[in-house]
Amino acid sequence: MTTPAELPSSSRIRHRTPDQILGPYFPLTRSRTANCDLTSIEGATEIAQGEIIEVTGRILNRNGDPVAGAGLTIWQANSFGRYAHPEDANSAPLDPNFVGSVDMRSGEDGTYRIKTVKPGAYPAGPDWMRPPHIHFEVHGRFERLVTQMYFPGEPLNAIDRMLNSALRPELLIAVATQDHTPHRVLNFDIVLSRG
Repeated sequence: MTTPAELPSSSRIRHRTPDQILGPYFPLTRSRTANCDLTSIEGATEIAQGEIIEVTGRILNRNGDPVAGAGLTIWQANSFGRYAHPEDANSAPLDPNFVGSVDMRSGEDGTYRIKTVKPGAYPAGPDWMRPPHIHFEVHGRFERLVTQMYFPGEPLNAIDRMLNSALRPELLIAVATQDHTPHRVLNFDIVLSRG
C-alpha cells in the first residue's frame, strides 16, 4: 500500500494561497519590461537603487498541476518604501530607474520569474509599519487571486496586521533558494483552487 509520503509531489493536495487586499496603490499604468526586469528602464543609464533580487515560482492548482498562461500583475514599493503612484504620500524618494510593476504570463510549466529590488518597509498608519512585500494579482483559467509575498526573516512580519490576518500566513512567506545568479533568489509558488 502506498503511504502519503510515497506519493508523487503532484498527488498532494496543496492549500490555496491566502488572499490579501488589493491595496491602495494598484498601478495605474503597467509595462511589459524586457525579461521582466524591473531594475532598468529602457534608455536609462542607471539601474534601480537597492538590493537586486529575483523572484521565481510556479502557478499551480491544488493538485499541483501547472497553470500555463496565467496572467500576473506584479507591483511593489521601491527600495525606499515608496510606490510610483500619485496617491502615495510617503515622503520617501521615488527612484526614477525603478519600473515598479509589470504584467506577464506564466510559462507552459506554470513558471514566472522577475528581476527586481527588495522593497523597503513603509508606514501604513501612525502605529503600523508594513514589512517588505510584493503584490500579485493572478488570473487563472477559472479564478482571480490577489495576494502578497513577504520576505523570510523580516522582524516586521511578526507584527504585520495584513500578514497575520491570513488563514495560513506561512504560505505568504517566500523561500530563499540556491541559484547560480549574483544576487539573492526567492521562490514563491502561488496555488489557485482550480487553476
